[in-house]
Amino acid sequence: MRTPLTQPEILRALVEETCRLPDAPIGDVTMGTCLAAVSARFLGLASLVSHIAPGIGRQTPADGPTSVHEAAALLADAATTNTDAASLAMAAVNALLPPPDIEADMPGQDIVLEHGRGKNVAVIGHFPFVDSLRAACSTLWVLEKRPKPGDVDASRADEILPQADLVAVTGATLLNGTLAGLLNACRPDAFVVMLGPTTPFAASLFACGIDVLAGCSVPDPEAALTGIRSGKCFKGLSGVRQTVWRKSAARA
Repeated sequence: MRTPLTQPEILRALVEETCRLPDAPIGDVTMGTCLAAVSARFLGLASLVSHIAPGIGRQTPADGPTSVHEAAALLADAATTNTDAASLAMAAVNALLPPPDIEADMPGQDIVLEHGRGKNVAVIGHFPFVDSLRAACSTLWVLEKRPKPGDVDASRADEILPQADLVAVTGATLLNGTLAGLLNACRPDAFVVMLGPTTPFAASLFACGIDVLAGCSVPDPEAALTGIRSGKCFKGLSGVRQTVWRKSAARA
């Protein structure tokens, strides 16, 4: 059963979970065209809001937080919502949260296909893999703020999501203020997947009703940073490993 939560409650729980871990200083911060990367305990990634949100200007902060705990606190500040500051804060969180103890190397699209075959599926955002899903699903809705042919305008989420057996949301919904509203529109029995490089391996998200976190780790930071600096988006990035963490395998 999903417990309705507000966006600030979701973000506060994520910040609290992060800050229960020993803090780490922030090293290099890299901003590409599509992605932000922060070096701390690990190399953490997040999508840049200025790349994915129409009309949002790119922001390059001159001075930022010096530790992950300081950066994480910015996520709970409403002033950072839907800005590149939120992207950098999430990348810092991802640079501290450890990969799951029990994990499976698998692209997020595979988990959506595994659980969505023959079912009604709603995907928030036009991911590169959506065309390959259409033949496998009974019904596929792709909700987009900038709809492409065959997509549904994101403004219809409250109408579409209660019909979906599976809902796939991008981790960027943690940055733009929309995750709570989307989750609250889902049926209590819907299977919910969060996917993409922004997705944090945070057990607190399971309490929101998310069943699988399909994020990534960065076993080869130099390769990943080279790609980010050259403007590559996640699909074409080397040095990363896509990993799924299921609620049923969550650490206590």
